[in-house]
Amino acid sequence: MRAVLMSMLALVVSLPAAAQDVADTIYSGGPILTMEDAAPRADAVAVRDGRILAVGDLDAVMMHRGDATVMINLDGRAMLPGFVDAHGHVMGIGLQALSANMLPAPDGLVNDIPSLQSVLRDYAAVHQDRIDAVGVMIGFGYDDSQLDELRHPTRHDLDAVSTEVPILVVHQSGHLGALNSAGLSAVGFTAETEDPAGGVIRREDGSQEPNGVLEETPLFIALTTLLKDLDEDGSKAMFRAGAELSASFGYTTAQDGRSTTGFSQLMAQVADQDGGLLIDIVSYPDVLVDRDFIARTASRDYRNGFRVAGAKLTIDGSPQGFTAWRDRPYYKPPENFRGDYVGYPAASPDQVFDAIDWAFQHDIQIQTHANGEAASDLLIAALTEAESTHGKDDQRPVLIHGQFQREDQVDRFVELDVFPSLFPMHTFYWGDWHRDRTVGPVNAENISPTGWYMARGSMFSSHHDAPVAFPDSMRILDATVTRRSRSGDILGPQHRVDVMTALKAMTLWPAYQHFEEDHKGSLAPGKVADFVVLSQDPTTVDPETLESLKVTMTVKADKVIYTAGGIREGHLRYRPPASGGDPLARVLRAAAIHSETPPNLTALQRRLVQAQSAFLHGNACVGRYITGVLTPAALPLEAKL
Repeated sequence: MRAVLMSMLALVVSLPAAAQDVADTIYSGGPILTMEDAAPRADAVAVRDGRILAVGDLDAVMMHRGDATVMINLDGRAMLPGFVDAHGHVMGIGLQALSANMLPAPDGLVNDIPSLQSVLRDYAAVHQDRIDAVGVMIGFGYDDSQLDELRHPTRHDLDAVSTEVPILVVHQSGHLGALNSAGLSAVGFTAETEDPAGGVIRREDGSQEPNGVLEETPLFIALTTLLKDLDEDGSKAMFRAGAELSASFGYTTAQDGRSTTGFSQLMAQVADQDGGLLIDIVSYPDVLVDRDFIARTASRDYRNGFRVAGAKLTIDGSPQGFTAWRDRPYYKPPENFRGDYVGYPAASPDQVFDAIDWAFQHDIQIQTHANGEAASDLLIAALTEAESTHGKDDQRPVLIHGQFQREDQVDRFVELDVFPSLFPMHTFYWGDWHRDRTVGPVNAENISPTGWYMARGSMFSSHHDAPVAFPDSMRILDATVTRRSRSGDILGPQHRVDVMTALKAMTLWPAYQHFEEDHKGSLAPGKVADFVVLSQDPTTVDPETLESLKVTMTVKADKVIYTAGGIREGHLRYRPPASGGDPLARVLRAAAIHSETPPNLTALQRRLVQAQSAFLHGNACVGRYITGVLTPAALPLEAKL
């Protein structure tokens, strides 16, 4: 009997490849990191019909080689599963690509007010046609914590660039910004304008005259008012630009982490009618804006590479911008802030409890932006009540950011099965600022507390929140492993993780976060052939050099969608269409929002409604909406989910 079995086995092994599952492609010739604990490394991967056919030893995988199999030699480079964007804003990345780059080093040139002014002047010299068409100059990404002056630019600083054209520069956090005098006039902000709910119009010392700096709601009023001359074609170009940039950093799945109804429909239209998507896109529309749309369209299944994956709730603002809602005063806030200042909420307790309850009731995954401790306290209370009311199914609610957490809050999040999507890049970009200004040297050690979650056996994901930061996957990897700040300080060595853990937080664990662990995030038979190829094996280089690794190739379902073409410059890249037209002048103009105007609006809120009616209801991921004020309907696009 044994002899018969051995003969049968020999026959199977000797069958020609044509009689077995023949691979379309075989990848080999470099280290392959699978993210599978049982077999973390492999020699080769075989792919058929966009799915992984076999992974493992070279000889075993080569049994799937046929006459038409394409052999890809990695030439010593490392191949991993494609990166899964745990929290970003693909539409906002596209908008940033169309704006003047205000980022500080190493991603830009703006490290003081004069350089900010110089970049704006240079942008105007090259893109005057854009400015003329739109009637406004937009800059994105300045960071007051990295400016030598340690302050926001004021209207006077921007007036030095132009007193005729409105200028709006947006803070890197996306929660603050500044207008020049022409911009203030265009938006209608004067000494008589009251601060709207959920935001602040900063004033000149000793008067009520706006100094140009806007916090939260006033910024988004300015955005929607000024960006009203722009259209559907431009929006699609903006979307594609964001997807292209994401792919260049190795992402095969990207997220639009706070969509509008209109933008979700636009993305679906691109997926269905306009040539498809370069990478998979998951959209999380704002739960406080259009709940019916979310309930109608949310799905675990992609359609042509796009799906509405759930809902987004925002409780507070930016930690580096002092608008995160804390349970204690900030360490050293700006001089004009009171000593007991703790930030403020962007949503009321009633709104938070209602949104979480609705998500649990309708089995909708909800992602919640909560940066400060007070915001997390409110989120925990709402989740606890929703679980008590509706039971504990596999909801996978997600905590977005959670920069300032207490350890007892980590315990509760773990008990509630909340998936933490953390932001370790803050340790590099704003670690010194948090240490010296926002929370102080003691609490800064525990921003993005990956170690606390690991100690409790919890998965976590690491994100970039682009366009708040670049979607730079290697910067994420470096920050998650080293937690080294710009100055070289190590913030919270107890929260450092090893390279493989950090890679799981960019691949398999965010796939789980999105309910996609069965077909993404690791290299195993049956999963989608999404790969990223790096210049070196990140597990064998000096951890202090991780940020210098390069994405050399990105593969989506066995199709190469990006290959490195030289040194990536320190700014976002945008290629105008071959027609020579620049879509910036048309972004967001043609489609209108049909909004019902609630009663009892202030004059400022009413002006926002009027501005929205001429604007493709989009925040480009820096927008946040006045909750309870607007009830936007869907964009009048042909795309219907």
